[in-house]
Amino acid sequence: MLGIGLVIAFTIGAYLIAAYIRLFSMRNLVKESFSTIEVYLQNRFEALTEVAEMVIAYAAHEHEILALVHRIGAGLSDHHSPVEKLTKYVEMEKYLHSINVQADYYPELKASDPYIKLQQRINILEENLSASRRIYNENVTSYNSMISTFPNFLFAGAIGFKSEFLLKMEGAKRADVNWTVS
Repeated sequence: MLGIGLVIAFTIGAYLIAAYIRLFSMRNLVKESFSTIEVYLQNRFEALTEVAEMVIAYAAHEHEILALVHRIGAGLSDHHSPVEKLTKYVEMEKYLHSINVQADYYPELKASDPYIKLQQRINILEENLSASRRIYNENVTSYNSMISTFPNFLFAGAIGFKSEFLLKMEGAKRADVNWTVS
């Protein structure tokens, strides 16, 4: 009887250890996926800022908006939650978009080689962001499913595994990315 009890206790212990390792690995995969999105968002922000600086050379009155964007960007830190970071990026990009719209008034700027290369870079970053968002959401869905299914839900929350948020784009495929969290 004691032997059966030890075998059962060992089996349950081994299962719990294996489940913990799987959950820990999935949570790290979600964090890594979000970090990739963050890198692409930062690169996109930098490219949009370069475009805005080009436009500002033509429209000096937009300088105050760019200064505001830089102040918001400087306030980003690792201490912010993913939702706070995404919100700040969206806020910065709205300001940049208002500057970039001005580029339409300067055909010589739009025809310049640096401007064209920046637009190509931004398009590539948009594609990378879209792919990264898909990967992140797949990882989050797998992770959230794992922590909410039996028997994992019995202990996952108690040892610190919380469900993660999914990223969704507002509207259909748009050039100006707006993120929402669900």
